[in-house]
Formats: sequence, C-alpha cells, structure tokens
Amino acid sequence: MKTVIVSDTTSLIVLEKLQAMDLLCKLFDRVLIPAVVVAEIQVGSPHIKQTLQTLPCLETVEVLPSKRLASLLLLLDAGEANAIELAACRQLPLIIDERKGRQVAQQLGLRVTGFAGLLIQATRSQIMTASAALELLEWAIANGLRLSSALQQQVRNELIKQS
Repeated sequence: MKTVIVSDTTSLIVLEKLQAMDLLCKLFDRVLIPAVVVAEIQVGSPHIKQTLQTLPCLETVEVLPSKRLASLLLLLDAGEANAIELAACRQLPLIIDERKGRQVAQQLGLRVTGFAGLLIQATRSQIMTASAALELLEWAIANGLRLSSALQQQVRNELIKQS
C-alpha cells in the first residue's frame, strides 16, 4: 500500500550512500523532505539535489515557521524539528531514526518508522529479498547507523522470518 510520508535526514543519507534512494519510490507515492533536511544532506552528499530531481516521488517542501516548530527547535536539531513539524501539520507518518526525535514525534501522535523499518516494509512488499535487506542493514550498521543491539537482533529476526 503506497502512501505519502515525510522523511528526516538519516535514512536519506544511508539510502543515498547505498545508491538505493529509488527504494522510497517503490514504497511510497510521495516522500516529502523539508528543505532544511536537504541542506543538511548536501553537506556530505553534494549530489542529493540531482537525485531529488531524478526521482519523481521525492519532493522538497519549505516548512513554515510556527510556535510548535520553535518549541521543537529547542529540543532537536533543525532537520528533525522541521520533519516533525511537516508531518504533524499534514498528519503524515514520518521516517526518523534518532531516538529523541522518534520519542518527540510519537508524543505528538505521529506514526514513525526508520531505515530498518523501511527494509522490513520492502521485504513484506516483496520489493527486495530478505537477504538483500540484511546486506543493506549490515552495511548501514557498519557505516554508522545507530541501532541498539536488541533492535538489531529484532530486525534481523524479522527479515529472516520474511525469507
């Protein structure tokens, strides 16, 4: 089932490094990305704008200032705050990996997923095999994606169950 979702930075960076941004277009009709998030990604991935232009499901969105955004900026970095604000304003689910950001988003009643959740969704939808998803997960963890040991094992078990 395809939908519209908002994305924060981390999963986009991981997917960009894996050259797997098209996975988002296979999972969702539209992925809204705050302009602040695009700016954050450009620091380490200058080609992101070109990628955004080539994949029709990815859409950069300016997030308007609000009282809630100002409050979020006191707790979180600009990318997380803008992604949460956009998701809350449009009542959309959110791709966010950082623990504190996920907690804040959930307190606001948002549905959240992260990079690992995208891999599980992709295997359930038969977009990729469980073994391919496990390879991507292992690469992401080896290259800095932070997941607790318990969550890593839970995700591995879920992916193995899908095979």
